[in-house]
Amino acid sequence: MKALTFNYNIPKYLLTGALSRRWPQVISSSWALTGVREVPEPELPGSQWVKIKPKLTGLCGSDLSIMRCKESLTLQPFASFPFIFGHEVCGEIAEMGEAVEGFEVGERVTVMPSLGCVPRGIKPLCPMCVQGRNQLCYNFTEGSLAPGMFVGSNADVAGFISEMGVAHQSMLCKVPEGVSDENVALTEPFATTLHMVAANAIEPGETVLVFGCGAMGLCTIAGLKALHPEVRILAVEPDPFHSGVAHEMGADEVIPPGGKKFYRRIAELTGAKMYTPLGTKPILIGGVDRVFDAVGTTDTIEASLRILDNGGSFNLLGIGAPKGLDWTPVWLKELTLRGIYGAQQEEAHGGRRHTFDLALRLYAEGKVDIGHMVTHRFRLDDWREALEAASAKGKSKAIKVAFTP
Repeated sequence: MKALTFNYNIPKYLLTGALSRRWPQVISSSWALTGVREVPEPELPGSQWVKIKPKLTGLCGSDLSIMRCKESLTLQPFASFPFIFGHEVCGEIAEMGEAVEGFEVGERVTVMPSLGCVPRGIKPLCPMCVQGRNQLCYNFTEGSLAPGMFVGSNADVAGFISEMGVAHQSMLCKVPEGVSDENVALTEPFATTLHMVAANAIEPGETVLVFGCGAMGLCTIAGLKALHPEVRILAVEPDPFHSGVAHEMGADEVIPPGGKKFYRRIAELTGAKMYTPLGTKPILIGGVDRVFDAVGTTDTIEASLRILDNGGSFNLLGIGAPKGLDWTPVWLKELTLRGIYGAQQEEAHGGRRHTFDLALRLYAEGKVDIGHMVTHRFRLDDWREALEAASAKGKSKAIKVAFTP
């Protein structure tokens, strides 16, 4: 079968990482670590596993970081190679192991991609998995599977930018009738942002700010509008197209980043006082109550810390490589910093449920429709064009690039 794969090679990894900033096409060159290749169709890893034929699979920003060899090397022990990309999927069950219960061949599903204790066959469950926080499992290198935190980074679990992937039955979510394939394929990123929103004790009347209006930032806006329609949402985005989409999805104002104008506008909108120290960027006393950073660069983190109100909360979702940060605002304003990764069981929307289930429920009830964010579709054979569109979103007007087999 055809699959978009990644195979680790130290010399190529170092060279790709060095070249990818100036020559983005390196990730799809003939000697790149990434490529669509013919591989054997995956076997079921066990009797509680299923094969899934993808209908639509999203390309994640984290996938692009891996292809560019720009992800943190801290994560290297928690992956195994070669692996098949793809963890944002709408698909149909094609084959089931003999012990699978509650599902049928042909049923439409999406997949919670974390490979925690249950799919690894580990008992007793670790404390995180007991709490329904599988994305924080202690055992990503243990058990019956190769190392890897999620589908799409594991040599033993075929991802879904392919003609066939696999998942344990505990990872499956049934799709309600009437929910579009596009919404289903976006369940993983949307559920992650719902986890971030639900992790904050947001009060009516707060002003929150979303940094970056790519797919994750827009999903954050959608989650805020669904769970906290009474809050004021500011967004920060340089690209006019993505700024317009953010407005359409519920941002009250979208502000270009950079310079004193940015800080001055935040101060005007929040009634904060702006101070301009010598030799460094402005800082606000007062400001926004919470920041949801879907970018995670030095510039976005530093700006976030400087515009947060005293006692405010910073939430880091974006996967950047920040360097040389001035942490003074953290102690000066007693800020709370929180990292966000994956989805989990959460108190949200009137009960305790997994944010995957919450996302599907919001779709089914007609309270959220983000399917329009799937702007570009490609066949597997056209993977180079797909990576080009995803790497140059300002030019391509892409929000979410997706694959069909």
